[in-house]
Amino acid sequence: MNLTEAKQFVARFIKGDYTPAEYEAFLRWLKGATMDELNAIADEHESMDDQWAALAMEPSADWASKLEQKIDALEDGGLIRRLNPDRFIRRKTWVAAASVIVILSAGVYLFVKEEHKKSQEPDVPAMVDVAMSTYTNPKGGDQKELILADGSKVWLNAASTLKFPSDFKGAERVVELSGEGFFEVTTDIEKPFRVKIKDAAVEVLGTHFNIMAYEDEKISRTTLIDGSVRMESGSQRVVLKPGEQAEIPYPSPGVTGNIKVVTISNKDAVLAWKNGYFQFENDDVRTVMRELSRSYDIEIVVDGDVPQDKRITGIFKREESLDNNLKLLEHIKSLGIHFHNNGKMIRVTL
Repeated sequence: MNLTEAKQFVARFIKGDYTPAEYEAFLRWLKGATMDELNAIADEHESMDDQWAALAMEPSADWASKLEQKIDALEDGGLIRRLNPDRFIRRKTWVAAASVIVILSAGVYLFVKEEHKKSQEPDVPAMVDVAMSTYTNPKGGDQKELILADGSKVWLNAASTLKFPSDFKGAERVVELSGEGFFEVTTDIEKPFRVKIKDAAVEVLGTHFNIMAYEDEKISRTTLIDGSVRMESGSQRVVLKPGEQAEIPYPSPGVTGNIKVVTISNKDAVLAWKNGYFQFENDDVRTVMRELSRSYDIEIVVDGDVPQDKRITGIFKREESLDNNLKLLEHIKSLGIHFHNNGKMIRVTL
């Protein structure tokens, strides 16, 4: 994160419009910020505060009172200054001559180390909550990009959840995925990166790969774009090469099948969701409808008389309305299907 991005984050922070990963990136930037940069951030925050005041949207006294209680709980040797409700986000609170600012995800704590104690006291270490955080991109959500504590990036598809720590401690970097995500992992040969999915795990050192592991799908797919990953499921171990995909079937609840490795012919189809498209390649109707259901947050039910062998191939824009994409599907004569939309549920019939 640079100064410009930090200013942009402050604007979103005021509105509460930010992701946990953006928050963690801001924390890391603050630790290394110069006094000039801190002053610039203070100006930005104070400017946003002025806008709040103009709109009669200043934080409530109740909010400030809760902040005071949290700071009381952390008070240690007088190094933490109590904040008055009417000035807790003004310049003197944000930046003193030798300020240290730390904002924690459990709430907002402003640590201000007074100048006259700088030469007498050691630096106060940042208090970082290393518990697992959870970020969910709901049904109907656009693709979301998260930046983890080690700089790795994750893009989440709709109806997907990622669990991750605020900082990677120990010998491994471990996250948990339910749904679909594309990973760009920062290389660290001394600390492997692991993604837990259902009853399996993907281990990497630094690479680009896609994982599809929705709970309502009877198969998970891990596709390696570049680098190297190792799949683990039970006693099985499989190492993937670029262009290969590991499939794990789940024939019934609690049952995991053997890993199957296949070579993909079109990686663009795998990454279509990340690039704003639906790309189907001979996919059955029910699989396609589950993806549309997640992306548009609406229930889609396929009648039992629609044959299992009905297959769909085509590229559709995710930014298009659901109705428009359904009309395109209806125009595929070989499918012979029709959609009945009552606003709450869509039925697929022959």
